[in-house]
Amino acid sequence: VSATVLSACLASLIAGYTADTQGRRMTVILASIMFTVGSVWLAAAGSAFSLLIGRLMVGAGVGLASHTVPLYISEGSPADKRGELLTMNNIAITGGQLVAAITCGLLSGVTGGWRWMLGLAAVPAIIQLLGFIMMPETPRHLVAQNKMEEAERVLSSLRSPHHSLREELEDIVISSRAGAEADASWISILTSRVSRSSILLGCLLQATQQLAGINTVMYYSASILVMAGLPEDTSIWLASLTAAINFIFCVLGLFLISRLSRRTLLFTSIVTVVTALLSISISFHFLSSHSGTLGSVLALISLCVYLAGFAPGLGILTWVINSEIHPGWCRARAVSLATATNWASNLLVSASFLSLVDSLGKPATFLLYAALTALGGGILAVFLPETKGVSLEETELLFEQRHQTRNSEADDSSHSLLWWNE
Repeated sequence: VSATVLSACLASLIAGYTADTQGRRMTVILASIMFTVGSVWLAAAGSAFSLLIGRLMVGAGVGLASHTVPLYISEGSPADKRGELLTMNNIAITGGQLVAAITCGLLSGVTGGWRWMLGLAAVPAIIQLLGFIMMPETPRHLVAQNKMEEAERVLSSLRSPHHSLREELEDIVISSRAGAEADASWISILTSRVSRSSILLGCLLQATQQLAGINTVMYYSASILVMAGLPEDTSIWLASLTAAINFIFCVLGLFLISRLSRRTLLFTSIVTVVTALLSISISFHFLSSHSGTLGSVLALISLCVYLAGFAPGLGILTWVINSEIHPGWCRARAVSLATATNWASNLLVSASFLSLVDSLGKPATFLLYAALTALGGGILAVFLPETKGVSLEETELLFEQRHQTRNSEADDSSHSLLWWNE
């Protein structure tokens, strides 16, 4: 498990450079090739070391795709549909997790079934590979490469006949020229006030998502339910139930994201997740001091509430906001850093979960997740701007306006202090 996550983290760090130099489309094609080769390799593996190599290959595909697919979608979407289209990506991911969970359950009793479990992943990878061979590059990347006619043709194919095509293309060109004049090196990105602010918020958002323990729940849901006293064979299928709940409420997010602001949906999700984590902690505390099934039922219900709260908010918006919030001139690299933060946090949580349970106990472990989620949510509540309905070319203004507002407030405070002293 950790090998794949580590490989995804490292691949996501270079994905920004690959997306800028080779294009968003070619990066997704490369990810599809890594998925396909890695899956076939895993199915044919003859040793534990060979399995590890295959997992590293698949992890590289995960890292490239998790960075570039949301970027590809956001750069091709109109501002008013961007949230829904990015949510469809998360629906596809959680739907895939559900199909995988059911498939693994069905193959768990088959001799050599693990080879089928791992090898069948090549099927959707090949479909994605063939699909992206026929897909166009994003208009924004084409403009950055000075391919204006192709960019106009692609943008025209993605917009309605009555859309103000010329105006949007002009905005993209102006933003691209500003980006070309800017130095997109890591030093410039981290020293620019706007890009630094967006990256810090993007990384914090990704870290908060993972420190909430989502992959602990997804990777170890069967183990958690066994800890809660349920039979092992039942828990394997209950793990499919958790995947189903995650998928269903991700679909619900598709309707919520078009009706609620990003901030409202995100912070409602965080409050629900923190409450559910506290409930999971209480259920394990109850199990340690009482016999019977009440604690097990409470743990199962708490896990379901956790997923119902997580999926439409923290699950979706982490990727939506990260594809929206960064300035165009450094978007690909900023997203790569935020995505790497997600996978690094994922690795930290998934690799430490069982050790934390052994050293702190189950109640304290989930209490720790609740505290970290609340802390991240509190910081985001203060600094995260609203990005719904804002074009990608206007996101930089969100931080400029906030900085100007703070300077104005500081000036007002200084004037008040001067008046008081006088």
